[in-house]
Amino acid sequence: MKRAAAITLTLAVAFFYLPIAVLSLFSFNRSALMTFPLDGFTLDWYRELSGNTAFLNGFVTSFLVSQPVGILSALIGLLAALALASPGLRGRSVFIALLVLPFLVPKTVLSIAQAMLLNWAGLGRGATALIAAQTLVAIPFTTTIIAAVLVRLDPRLEEAARDLGATPWQTFRRVTFPQIRGAVGAAYSIGVILSLADLTISMFLAGRTQPLSLIVASQFRRELKPDLNAMQVVVLFLTGLIVFIGEYFRRRRRVHAPAPRKETAHV
Repeated sequence: MKRAAAITLTLAVAFFYLPIAVLSLFSFNRSALMTFPLDGFTLDWYRELSGNTAFLNGFVTSFLVSQPVGILSALIGLLAALALASPGLRGRSVFIALLVLPFLVPKTVLSIAQAMLLNWAGLGRGATALIAAQTLVAIPFTTTIIAAVLVRLDPRLEEAARDLGATPWQTFRRVTFPQIRGAVGAAYSIGVILSLADLTISMFLAGRTQPLSLIVASQFRRELKPDLNAMQVVVLFLTGLIVFIGEYFRRRRRVHAPAPRKETAHV
């Protein structure tokens, strides 16, 4: 049974990562034809990409859109997670159902509904509408990440802070938030990554705003060129860099966190 599970897991991982490995390999191939055997090693496609104005503009646009998406989704997810973890919350099951519902709705249906709603609200299409729509999609993910940490906290720490005269805001700032700071950072990273990877919502709401995902999809439909492979490798590298930086600071905070004091009993 364990052997069958290991084989299944290996095949699943290979099925997922093998196309990425092949794409990365062809981005260094000297030939413009993406066929084996390879013609030789070259960095020409990356040099050509560095002079691609459409790619640079798309990357800047995606970066500028992803930052408010990450911040807003982490902030709203934090507030939702605090409400979800509150012991006095009524209708918790309804709240959880509403939180899970966006996972079950097809992305195309959700995008069309968001486009209609945002157009009715007067936002139309563009960067503002795109930020609002992507934030709404990211909130369930960020809420789940932060809530998973909140439910594991010791409630006696907050009770002790309140008994010592701390206000609710002081209790959150000095007791609760330092314990969930890593989760909030992870939620921000997830919001940024979801924004960078989004294509469906961008197709309906980007308007004249051209994020990188739309540019890649447009070039892929017209012609499959090696510089497109290089573009995807750069995007994967930047996404991995965001995850690495977030994990680095999370581990660094854990290492430098002050150790709990040991009280000595006096007889």
